Amino acid sequence: MAYLTCPWCLAPQQVGDQERAYQCYTCYVEVAFFECPECHLLQTVSKRWTACTCGRCEAKIDLPRRWGFVAGATAERVEGWAQTWPKL
Repeated sequence: MAYLTCPWCLAPQQVGDQERAYQCYTCYVEVAFFECPECHLLQTVSKRWTACTCGRCEAKIDLPRRWGFVAGATAERVEGWAQTWPKL
């Protein structure tokens, strides 16, 4: 089990290692995993966002409009969580 943080409400979540997305138990947001193109940090992001701020290098990341199942990473590799863009 991966122990992840929701990027929206920052509540801790237990997620199966092979999951490619999940729904937060606290705020019910759909969460996916996305890798920063600059520092390669794999992080949790809300599927509602069109852009986010990397949790490590603070670069702006443009997110896909459609989330493909095959292209997504698995929960076992996630290392952090993204923040909204612009950062509040």
